[in-house]
Amino acid sequence: AAGNGGEATSADRKRVDPDLALVRAKGYDPRFQDSSLYSRVWQSAVFGVLGTTCWIFMHQLNNTKIHNAEILRDAIYKTKDKYKGRGLVTVCNHVCALDDPLVPASMMSIPEFWFPKDLRYVFCLTDRCFRKDWLGSMLTSAKVVPVERGGGLDQFAMRFAAEKLDSEHAWVHLFPEGTRSKDDGKTMRKFKVGVGKLVEGAKDTPAVVPFYHSGMHKVLPVGQKNLRTGNDIFILVGEPLFFDELVEEHRQKGTPKREVYIDISRRVEAAVHRLQVEAEQMQSAAAVAADGK
Repeated sequence: AAGNGGEATSADRKRVDPDLALVRAKGYDPRFQDSSLYSRVWQSAVFGVLGTTCWIFMHQLNNTKIHNAEILRDAIYKTKDKYKGRGLVTVCNHVCALDDPLVPASMMSIPEFWFPKDLRYVFCLTDRCFRKDWLGSMLTSAKVVPVERGGGLDQFAMRFAAEKLDSEHAWVHLFPEGTRSKDDGKTMRKFKVGVGKLVEGAKDTPAVVPFYHSGMHKVLPVGQKNLRTGNDIFILVGEPLFFDELVEEHRQKGTPKREVYIDISRRVEAAVHRLQVEAEQMQSAAAVAADGK
């Protein structure tokens, strides 16, 4: 093993190489995610077509109900003072390979897709989204960033997201579970600490907006390749979380970074769990009301 002074194995290199995703991601070019006019034109074209298609799928071919979408929109466009001068991190549960782009797209309007400057960046595994040059090139313009499973907190995607949060006060979406649920979303995996690192490390502590969704596991069940329509999909957006005071408190105490990441991530995880309980209660109440009619 490399740690014992021996030659590094491929597994060792995978753990320690922070740029492995860049090596493996076919078709990815970060120049298509900068602020140049050329990048913006391509982003507009890709977001416009992809976003509109996703919106139609969610609202015309499925029955999608969204609660508190205005919270997310206020955070994206910084229409309230509490969002100004800071980036945005959104988090949610993960049950379907197409949770993104379908769920975020359902909460936007079609005209917004053609002006995507304020729309989200999201991570995707190199072996899923960047397997082919044409796919990687397209998803690059859809603000998808390659990430390597097991690549660690200092890998390219994390550095890229941190830079966007600092320089552009951008919107970054995360799936903190790290992988899809194996029981159709009934339970959530323990959140990884990446969200805590992004929040703690930002120059201007970003707002965190959690949301929870159900029904997406029926759209593309694990192991299936064909999309299914006619599903009832429920999305609940929660109140924003602000960690300015908590981060400052930990800094004053000299708390080790890793412990700060864990503290923030656990609080975010608890918020999504609360949304799950609330969503289930709302859906149960709606079902009872429907039966009583």
